[in-house]
Amino acid sequence: MHQCRTLIIVLSLLFIGCAAHTNLEPVGANRISINSSVGGPIIEIFDTNMPIPYLTTGINYGVSDRINLDCNLHLLPLAYEIFGLDVGTTFFPILNNGLIPTVGIQPRYLILSSFKRNVKVRYRAYPVVSASAAWASWQGLLYLGMDVTLPQTSADYHDYGPYIVLSPFAGYRWQIGQDFRLFTELKLHAANWHTHEMAVNYTSVGRKGAATLLFSLERSFR
Repeated sequence: MHQCRTLIIVLSLLFIGCAAHTNLEPVGANRISINSSVGGPIIEIFDTNMPIPYLTTGINYGVSDRINLDCNLHLLPLAYEIFGLDVGTTFFPILNNGLIPTVGIQPRYLILSSFKRNVKVRYRAYPVVSASAAWASWQGLLYLGMDVTLPQTSADYHDYGPYIVLSPFAGYRWQIGQDFRLFTELKLHAANWHTHEMAVNYTSVGRKGAATLLFSLERSFR
């Protein structure tokens, strides 16, 4: 039971939020954008620190001038017979005006389903809420925010283990031409978890969290 719960936590760090945060501002009513992301937690492999090459692809649709719908498919888990999909909505109550940032609130669900035989739990759903603030800077967008995840299990390998996962992030969105954007993001997954006690050697800060490097390319359609 202990090993099972620890494995769930390790997988949670890998699956949840392993894509740059692309919902930083409204897409626009009846408009869409598509994106592809690569990157993941930095781990130690053969005495070298490198990010896990986690792949996702997704689409954002503008329901109105202040609401986006989004859906992202997790590609790497398919190689391990796991289907991963996250769906959500982003609301923008405040838009950028000088020093006032565009504020986004994004509730969503990460849904995982195993194709493997003889598994006890075939489906899992993780609720996630993200908050972001973005400022127009030079020819791009400077942003920061936080992911809050409920993994539905606690870290039983550590006394007083938390029941939520806090993952702060910061990044920059570069404008490439008229329709393309490049996101570069640094995230500290599970900043409130003692990840140094896990089986995987994550690059952490103060023996907590997993430093994560993310890149995403987005194209918008007018």
